[in-house]
Parts: sequence; C-alpha cells; structure tokens
Amino acid sequence: MITKQDIICIPLADEEIKWVMQRAREHFAIANRDNLRNRHINVQYDCILRGYIGEYAMRKWLEENDIVLTATNFRNDDDNIDIDFLYKGKNIELKTSLVPDGDVTIEKSIAHRDIKLIKREERIEDLRGDIHLQIYFNQKRKAKDDWLQAQEINIEEESIDELFEKLLCRCYRDTVYFVGWIDKLLLIEKINALPPIRQTWTFANAKRDFWSCKIIDSKKPTELSSFLSSL
Repeated sequence: MITKQDIICIPLADEEIKWVMQRAREHFAIANRDNLRNRHINVQYDCILRGYIGEYAMRKWLEENDIVLTATNFRNDDDNIDIDFLYKGKNIELKTSLVPDGDVTIEKSIAHRDIKLIKREERIEDLRGDIHLQIYFNQKRKAKDDWLQAQEINIEEESIDELFEKLLCRCYRDTVYFVGWIDKLLLIEKINALPPIRQTWTFANAKRDFWSCKIIDSKKPTELSSFLSSL
C-alpha cells in the first residue's frame, strides 16, 4: 500500500522548465489544431507542457537511478501509437494528472484515484504498454484551469522568459510527484480478480472508460529502478 512517505518529489530548476516550455511550444500549433476538447488556448498549452514536464522529470529521475532509456517519445509502427519510453524492449507509458479540487491534497488523490489507464480494448490482456507510471502535479485542476483562462497571454508570440513569469511556471519547481506504477502482469492479475462490473470505471460526461487500477494498491515508486534493473 502506497503512503505519502513512498511518493517521490522530482525537483526541477528554472532553466530545465524553460527548456521544456520551448519544446512544448514547438509542438503547440499541431496539438492545438487537434484539440478535440475545445479547451481554452492557455489551458491547452499548459496541458501539453505538463505532459512534457512529466516526461522530462521522469527521465531525469530514472537516469539519476542508473536507468538509461533506450528511446523516448517514439512511435510504435505496428500499433501506430506513441510510446513514452522504451527500456530493454519494454514499453513504458507515463500518465500525468492534476489534483482534483475536491481531493484538496495529493495524499487524498493517492488514496482515492487510479492510474489513468484508458480502456481501448475488450480484454485487459490486450492493453498496450508493459509498465505504466503515474505522476501527479500538486496543483488543483479546476482552480488552475480557471486561473489560466483569465490570463491575457499570447502563447506563440511572447518569449519563454515572459511566459515563465506570466504563467507562473515556477510552480513546476517542486510540485512534480511520482506516485505509483504497475507492470502489465500484475495489472492483469488484479483486473481478472475483480467482478466484471468493477473492472472499469468512468466519470460524468466522460467519453471513455478506464481500467480499475488504484494508485494506493499499485507499486511504490522506489521499487521501479530495481524492477527495471532486473529485466
């Protein structure tokens, strides 16, 4: 069972955050064009940025623990999907989330939320990805979206230094938390042990179902490096 003491904060320096911001902006035009949820442009950029921040932070932590990835952010031509990391032939998928406002604290999110595994297949055995990691940003989801929508910012024209200040991106210095992970074999075992009605979940107005995978019952972050080293 995962507790507050098990989660890992991955600190980032301002220059690291700015480097990721530039990378996120380079891909922003394409991502914004494909914005199916019709989100505010500031929210859309921050969502893209969080994905890149999470990927950078996770790769940094793995390298600090002597795990050198084979590849990052590549496309699996067989399935035509993007894979976050590749290590010793294993596909590693990264999920990133903000704290729901109702949870108030990241501790409550760990206790009540799931690793976000979208159900794209009929059987859990066919789930894409061999290892699934969950990062939480210790920031309130709705409160941040509301604040972002109120800011008058030109994402594509302003300098990265200006965006860093106006979007308060210093918040990423110490709010990135690696909270849990699970490998496919254990996930299959856990899902198949549940009655069918409890194997998936969804939420109001959602167009997707998710596999049930409680963060609190997943594996501790500190166990990941030894698991990968043993492959």
